Amino acid sequence: MSLTYWCEQAWLPDGVAEGVLVVVEGDRITRIGQGPPPPGAERLAGLTVPGLANAHSHAFHRALRGVAQEGKGDFWTWRERMYDVAARLDPDSYLRLATAVYAEMALAGVTCVGEFHYLHHGPDGTPYDDPNTMGHALVQAARAAGLRVTLLDTCYLTGGIGAPLSGPQVRFGDGDAERWAARADA
Repeated sequence: MSLTYWCEQAWLPDGVAEGVLVVVEGDRITRIGQGPPPPGAERLAGLTVPGLANAHSHAFHRALRGVAQEGKGDFWTWRERMYDVAARLDPDSYLRLATAVYAEMALAGVTCVGEFHYLHHGPDGTPYDDPNTMGHALVQAARAAGLRVTLLDTCYLTGGIGAPLSGPQVRFGDGDAERWAARADA
């Protein structure tokens, strides 16, 4: 299916241009040119810009908005709130939260996201039957919101300098780099 858009103005590699035609075939832009609006083209008023990329997302941190500040607060109070959220999420609630996060991004013009993914396992650190179920939830959420996603799967080995993972942190770790690589490769 081919769609043609006529942009009053569009941000192109050389700057803002007037009267820009954009032809889309399926999910790909196949032609960009300039000229008068052809019959049947959808007119896009104002300035059209390319989709934006969010290269550093932590979707589950969205649940911290407005609740992490405590008094003057500091990194450590934020960190404890983050662990509280990490302890509560399961694949279904993570899917709902991430879908809302990615929908907000899409509404702001983001079209692709690099998601730092480190919430891998169940609350006690036990892998789910599918050890990548939390990652699948993120991919499903991005697709539902119309975003492309790259999972930046993180390998957590310690809970601080020389300290083992503990409490909610155990959800982040695979035990060692080899097990992380095997899970991430799957």
